[in-house]
Amino acid sequence: ALFSPHPPPQKKVMAVRFIAWAFIASRFSTWAFAGDTTYVVGGWLPQSGQEITNSLAPIFQDYLTEQVGKSLSPPAKFVFRPVDMDESTTSREMIMSGNLDLLYSAPGSIACKAAEFGWVPLATQRNIVGSSVTGSDALVVYSLLKNTAITSVEDLVGKRLGCGYLLSGTTYLHGYQMLLDHGVHIFRDMTQVRFYGSDYESNFQAVLRGELDVGFATSSWLSKNHNDEIGLLRIHDRQIAPSYEREGYPSVVSRLTPTYGVVVSDNLSWELKRKIQEALLSHNASHPAMRSMNIAGWSSAANYGVSLTAAVNSGVAYETGKAQITCRNPFSRRDIWESISCPSDYFKADYNLTTEQCDGNGLRCPSGVFCFCKPCIRKPQNLFRWETVLGLCVALYAAGGFYILLHWFVDRPAGHHHWHVGGGGWHSHEASSAAETIGDGGDVPRLMPRNKM
Repeated sequence: ALFSPHPPPQKKVMAVRFIAWAFIASRFSTWAFAGDTTYVVGGWLPQSGQEITNSLAPIFQDYLTEQVGKSLSPPAKFVFRPVDMDESTTSREMIMSGNLDLLYSAPGSIACKAAEFGWVPLATQRNIVGSSVTGSDALVVYSLLKNTAITSVEDLVGKRLGCGYLLSGTTYLHGYQMLLDHGVHIFRDMTQVRFYGSDYESNFQAVLRGELDVGFATSSWLSKNHNDEIGLLRIHDRQIAPSYEREGYPSVVSRLTPTYGVVVSDNLSWELKRKIQEALLSHNASHPAMRSMNIAGWSSAANYGVSLTAAVNSGVAYETGKAQITCRNPFSRRDIWESISCPSDYFKADYNLTTEQCDGNGLRCPSGVFCFCKPCIRKPQNLFRWETVLGLCVALYAAGGFYILLHWFVDRPAGHHHWHVGGGGWHSHEASSAAETIGDGGDVPRLMPRNKM
């Protein structure tokens, strides 16, 4: 009977009931989640889109849905999307169209979203660097130790530089600021500047091959991927026992900076922000998703103001109105060209000319890399400063007036009038003497000859 193709009637009834309950349960599930709110979380890392999703979705989609979404009424779910990979996935455009609620990204991007859209920095990740845990990251400005022509930051004038992502704190913004603090403007003083975006490896290899003289890197990336080659590098402005927010950093450092974090839309309720923050702060290194990311945990948001200052000084962020900041997109060569800010006595070269300047000087630009060669050009020097020219004009004008006045005095006729104030006001009389005299009538030089009739 067990293997009979015709089961007993009671088993048929049970099977029908099971199918009915399964159908009802599936429909209930659909009804229960049909009205769910979905929160979109964007994320960026120096990786491909699929790698970003593999790294961040377990935290910002699975974990937040489990820890936060299910506690809401009605339940909500978090969906992860890789952003800022190209011009079709910009977090800025997604925010402006209302399609993004949270963002995990680099310090420059966090600072820009807070300044431009009023978003709220919520949490900063804690990195595992070697055997230590730190809430900061570090910029490394490096050249090859064997390149004896470069021993200090000031020696970088006339050299070739490799950068990373335009909104990255450690591979662009804070490197730009550090060189500027030493009087080196990368677009005025350096022969070539290359932007490798998220391809940190190619940037590093170009320095090792001698195609570039100096590069910007993230210390944690450098330690993880090229720890054995750090001995070949000269670390510029290397700090000994550096500290950020009273916490040391265990690896090579040129300048300590904030690290990656989470920023959220101010449109989210205070209660939801609190729940998201609590979920992140309770997330620790024991979670598989955290281990794969090499993250030890989260802390309350760091101060990203220093990254905003660097963004403004570099031209990546600019003022568009009273207390209003706008940040540029980092995804095309033109976007980067528009961010270039030249010193006051220089002007920015035409967009097309910046390519010709590289080609004309034999400075090749690898495929997929954005290159700029001396885009800041000194303004022509005037032979005379405007103040000098104005002074000469005033002097000539005054000299002309003096000449006319002197000519009038010398050539005026004898029958001229003298004006004086009498009892009745202004009066005049015609001069009759051959010459004016002074004092007691002694031998005084004649001022005007007598006109002969």
